[in-house]
Amino acid sequence: MIVRAGSAEDDHDGLDGRTTPEGHGPGWCCPQAARHPGNYLSAAAASRVAPVGCRARATDAVATIAQRAWRFGVATARVACVALACRNAASPEARRSVASVAVSPGSAVVPVGQSVQLTAVPLDAHGTPLAGRAIVWATSDSSVATVTSGQVAGLAPGRATITATSEGRSGASNVTVTAPGGSVPDPTLLPEATPSQAPLTALYDLLHVPALAPGQSYLDPTTGATIYRLTSATFPTTSADWGHDYAEGGDEIGLPYRDSTRAVLVHGDDGYWLVDFTPGAGVTNGRPLTGGFAPVHDQAFAFSTNPATPWYAYVSNGSSVRRLDVRTMTEAPGDGWPVANEPEAVWLQQSERDGLFVWMRGQSGPTVVGYEPATGTLKTYSDSGIDEPRIDRAGRYVGLTMARPSEALYLWDWSADSIVWRTGGDPGIPFIHVASLADRWYGVDWNLAPPYQYVVFDPVTRSATRLGGPTNSGDEYGNGNWIQHPANLNDQWALFSHFEGLAPPAGDGWLAPGGMVFVTANGQRRLLGHPYTTITEAASYALASFVRLSSDGRYAMFTSDMNGSGRTDVFLVRVP
Repeated sequence: MIVRAGSAEDDHDGLDGRTTPEGHGPGWCCPQAARHPGNYLSAAAASRVAPVGCRARATDAVATIAQRAWRFGVATARVACVALACRNAASPEARRSVASVAVSPGSAVVPVGQSVQLTAVPLDAHGTPLAGRAIVWATSDSSVATVTSGQVAGLAPGRATITATSEGRSGASNVTVTAPGGSVPDPTLLPEATPSQAPLTALYDLLHVPALAPGQSYLDPTTGATIYRLTSATFPTTSADWGHDYAEGGDEIGLPYRDSTRAVLVHGDDGYWLVDFTPGAGVTNGRPLTGGFAPVHDQAFAFSTNPATPWYAYVSNGSSVRRLDVRTMTEAPGDGWPVANEPEAVWLQQSERDGLFVWMRGQSGPTVVGYEPATGTLKTYSDSGIDEPRIDRAGRYVGLTMARPSEALYLWDWSADSIVWRTGGDPGIPFIHVASLADRWYGVDWNLAPPYQYVVFDPVTRSATRLGGPTNSGDEYGNGNWIQHPANLNDQWALFSHFEGLAPPAGDGWLAPGGMVFVTANGQRRLLGHPYTTITEAASYALASFVRLSSDGRYAMFTSDMNGSGRTDVFLVRVP
């Protein structure tokens, strides 16, 4: 830097902000020159002189010129630096202009009579947040929603754009107001998934999610979906981390068994626990699964899918499969339960209304069991090549993912007790990591070039069909725990998630990379949000995000380390 100086005893009146150091506006307090109290010095930009309203005297001293924590230059002999400013003034942040306003979440869904809090952050031209700036909120339709200091109140079903303006710059959130709760979840209220919806980590960090107490919530920065924290370092008991099981299988989120309260399965340092979640009231009643109700392994527990008996759960304990009443934490025998002589029943899952249960004997097979409790009918199929079973939620078929042939489907018709369809697997359409729906399985064809395509398997027509891309990840899992009854079975929703950190590698055009994406075979693609976890399956299989729906579709659960916070916890996201 070249430091210019005025002559001795020069008086300079006025202030020319154009001559300030690049990136720093005028009005900074000037430090004193060493050995010359009263001589307040500050450097100008190269070869420029800033006339200011104070006296700068030339000295024979060597003046080290510093502004706050920066070292600008050295002036020697009869060279004196011209002071840019010699008064107390606002910080550089106050002088930077607002270039944009980030509103979080970018979209939100709120029922009539309820409210949602939006956050607006003014940003400078470099995307740095600016504090202390005035923000004015406005709504495009006050008959649908009003806004006060970012708090949006839903008045009537419809859509409204909520705008936050600061210093002439604006940002917006698209708010959808729905009819009062109690209706079937509708993922079409969520934003359409696009390749541009990468995780917004800076906005997420501003939410301070690690500081939330269990039961408190935040809004996904992109979609506005409400996300509740269920666990912590001390709830339901002390644990370094909390997680839950793999992305497909039995239900780990129970149906409401007392008013709006439902039980949720989580696992910590000392085993599996149930916690009660009540929207608006928080989480309570943590209780461990011990003794005869301790799962023998992961994928050895399932809540009831029958709305008539939402207080039941089923657990494989290493000797039998038993029915548990979560209200009293006691066994509930009868109606075909317990099933004895099952030393390691894993991959426990069931169809709608607890009609048909499926499990595998041993983590590696080779025998799969199909059990109908209403009749006490138990059938088995054995093959040394079996990897995992997948239930048909309609209760007739079992899709068997095969390790040999790799990624092939063997379709077991439980009613007929026969294998009725075999696919070739790799390098064809793979039957692996699929979502289990009613008479459908959705998956991803990762044997194609990235960003791949979604696929659907139809056990009735014995067909596998590519649905087009892009997909949200090559490292994905599908979940189909939500029991649905659309007129067209291709309108069923499955939820796909990424399991290798925040997002897949850039460059392949992934759909909402790293996000939780709702998919139908008829072409719907909707973004529920992002888990914001840096955990990879390779680093910790037990703590991967593994997104899983409840059987009523109202909630999805996932595990997250909250963008690298140092611990993982379990979260519930509400589906609008």
